[in-house]
This record gives sequence, C-alpha cells and structure tokens, in this order.
Amino acid sequence: MKIVFSKNREFIGIFTAFLVLFLLLRVPFPGSLSSVGVGLLAVLGGMLVIWLSEAVGYSVSSFFLIGLMTLVIGNCKDPATNQTIGTKEALSMALSGFGSEAWILVTAALILAAAFMETGLGERLAYGVLLVAGPNPGRILAGVLVLAFILCIFIPSQVANAALLSAVCVGIIEVYNISRKDNFAKSLLLLVAFGTGIAGMGIQTSGAPTIQTANYLSEAGYSVTWLQWAAYGFPFAVASGAVLLFLIRRFFPTDLKKLPGGRQVIHQKLNQLGPVKKVEIKLGVILLITTILWSTGQKLHPLDSSTVAVLAVMALFSPGIRISTWERIVGKINWGTLLLFGAAISLGQWLLKSGAADWVALQTIDVLNLKYFPPSVLTGAAVVLFSIMSLTFSARAAAVAALVPAAIGFAEGLSARGGNVLGMSLILYYAIQFSVLLPVNTPMSMIAYATETFTAKDMLKIGVPLLFSLFLLTLLFAVTYWRWIGII
Repeated sequence: MKIVFSKNREFIGIFTAFLVLFLLLRVPFPGSLSSVGVGLLAVLGGMLVIWLSEAVGYSVSSFFLIGLMTLVIGNCKDPATNQTIGTKEALSMALSGFGSEAWILVTAALILAAAFMETGLGERLAYGVLLVAGPNPGRILAGVLVLAFILCIFIPSQVANAALLSAVCVGIIEVYNISRKDNFAKSLLLLVAFGTGIAGMGIQTSGAPTIQTANYLSEAGYSVTWLQWAAYGFPFAVASGAVLLFLIRRFFPTDLKKLPGGRQVIHQKLNQLGPVKKVEIKLGVILLITTILWSTGQKLHPLDSSTVAVLAVMALFSPGIRISTWERIVGKINWGTLLLFGAAISLGQWLLKSGAADWVALQTIDVLNLKYFPPSVLTGAAVVLFSIMSLTFSARAAAVAALVPAAIGFAEGLSARGGNVLGMSLILYYAIQFSVLLPVNTPMSMIAYATETFTAKDMLKIGVPLLFSLFLLTLLFAVTYWRWIGII
C-alpha cells in the first residue's frame, strides 16, 4: 500500500511540475521580462514542485533541471539577435554552473573534507576540544558548539562537519553510558542539528550554501572576499550560536552535574586513535596554509578561494606528501550533491543574467507597496518572507538557487532608497540559512536526527523560539553592528 501511495505521489509531483511549467510559459508577464526570463521562471516553478514534492531524489533532480532548462530555453528568442537560441546553446547555459569557480571550490572542498575524515584528524581534534572542556555537561555542550565553529573554518563542508560531530557526540553518549533519551544526549545532537549551519554562516568557505551565495553575488557584481564575509557574518554567527546554546540548556536541562569517569574517558578515546600520525600532521599543515591563504586573498596575494582550494587538493595527492589515494577518497564524496549544486548554480546565474530575479523582486516590492516602508521595517519583512520560504526546502543547494537570486534582486530594488545591496543580500541569506524547524530542513539536521536521540517534536521545541530569537537578533544587528561597519 505504501509503495502504491509513494508511486502515486511521485507521479502527481512530476505531473504537477510539468503543468506548472506549461502554465507559466503561457502567462503574459507584465513589464520588460524577456522570453528567456519567462522560460527560466517557468523552469524554476516546475523545479520547485519537484523539489518540494520530492517526486525524484535531489541528485536525480539535477538532470531534470538540466533537461528542462535545455528544452525551454532552447525554444526562446535571444534578446540580442531575436533568433531562436537552440538546444545546443541552451545546454551550454544549463551546464555553465559546472564550469564556475563555485563548483570547482565545492568539489575541492568535499575532497578536503573526505581526507579530513579518513585520516582521523577530525576525530582527534574533536576529542581534544572535549578534553579541554572536561566532564562538566554544560562545558561539553559549549565545547561541541566551539568545535562546530572551528571545523567550519578549516573544513569547507557543513554536511561533513555534521557527520563528524554526530559521530563524536554518539561516542560520548556511549562511553559515558548515557541513555539516548536523556536530555543531555538530546542536547548534544540538537546542537549538531542547528549549530553546524549557524556556525557556517560566518565563513565564506564553510560549505556549498555560502560558496554558492558568494558566487551569485559575484555574478551580480557584488564580490565579497573571505575576510569581508567573516567580518560581516562571523559575529552574527557567534551571537546566534550563543542564543542556540541558551535555548537548548533552557528547554532540555539535565540532572547530570559531572559525567562519570571524568577526563579519563576522553583520554581513552584518544588512546584508541593511537599516536598522532605523520599523515595527520601533513593534512593539518595543508589545512592551516589553505585557511591562511583564503583569509588573506586579495590582500597579501592575488589568489582567489577556488584556486587556493585546487592547490590544496594538488598538495593532498603530491608525491612526498600524498595524504590518501583517489580510490579511497572518491568513495567518501557525495557526487549527487555536486550534480545538483552545479545545475542549481546554472539556474541561479541565468536568473540573475536574464533579469528575471530582478523582475520578481521589483514586482514583489510593488505589489506589497514595500517601497513606502522605512528601512528597518523592510529588513524585518524581508527576513520573515525569506525565512518562511526557505523552510519548504530540505536541500540547501535548491533553497539557495531558488531564493538567493531573488534576494539579490530584492536588495537591488531597494537600493534606490540608499540601501546596501551586498549587505541586504547577505542578511537575507542568513535568514535562509538559519531557518530550521524540522529534521527535513537541512542535510545537517537529518544526519543528527538519524542518531535517534531526539524527535521531530524536540527539534520543533528549539526551532520555533530559535527562529523568532534570530529574527530579533537580525534586527538588532541591522541597527547596530551592520550599520556601524557600513553594510546597511
């Protein structure tokens, strides 16, 4: 019965997606929207149905996106020549994301993350931080959050960081013989579910969502360096993390005052890893140099983040250094994520280039009469709008592809009133990233949820007040720190 229902749901999802695509192609859009813009909005509408209904897997959806873009745009008129674009050129447009700096950076990042996991360096670092924290439950929770921030700086994959932290937290629970239904166990994994995404907001190379967003901003003419992104977002991420830790300790208090066994338990876990291996030292040096080069790009040297990541991968496999082999690394990479990421970049880039993203944003501003509201109200309304929309996605690549181009267009539409496009775009990206209520909202939360330590209801218990609190925190930063540094 479940199989029949699943097949019916999948069929209905695909049918609805093509129906939405067809109807949008027939809608007489007002204004100066080109036929390419109309086609891209139709493709976006169809893909939204596919993503939200999960009619096909997210990895497979990349082929639907490439195919629909090719067929629809291939039949559109080129605004410059008034000639039909054709499927050959349209396919190149649909594949353009795979040749972008962002796609190269994410591919290299996933290879670095796989090496980090394989060598055992990540696990050693995690237990080292927890050893410093000691056996106090409150300090361990703080240590896990600090570790999330450390990992997002050195390992450019939020999903990999969530997997590592989940494994470490489960190890702590088992070693200390704590029930998985205990509030302390729930607190640890809830920190992973929410904390990895929050920590990643402040670092440009923390994972696919930030890299994807930086790429869209660059395509729109608003480049932001690694150091600038950190200056804008890291303080906000730290403040958000503090709010998360407070809420988790408030709603899931534990009776444990001190974990049995003390630091000896963590020492045992480190002893099981054995002495520090040469390969770990080599990888640590590579990651440290990579992070330094990322943070000093365009300041002390001309290398961009993507080039630095490629050089880091070259170092991984270089004779005399060789951290691992390709055969061992390749099996640890989710290639489906890379496929969706590349296709999503293509869609987002062309939504920006065609003017479709700007058109949607301007129409929204006009319909809601937002241009008559003061800047603080506009910021709050926009944050709420994009937060709500992002909750419908479970793949951050899909959410960013659909929403960030619109966010950039929205910011450009308000720039006539003196707003900073880069600043508003980043604020709306933060809203997309911290909007998490249920396990299905991000891959990181699904990884933590799979440990069976907390329920969807438990996550909602934190997610609702967290979302409201971060909305208020966003407004506070908008009228203080972000205004002081000039991005609003």
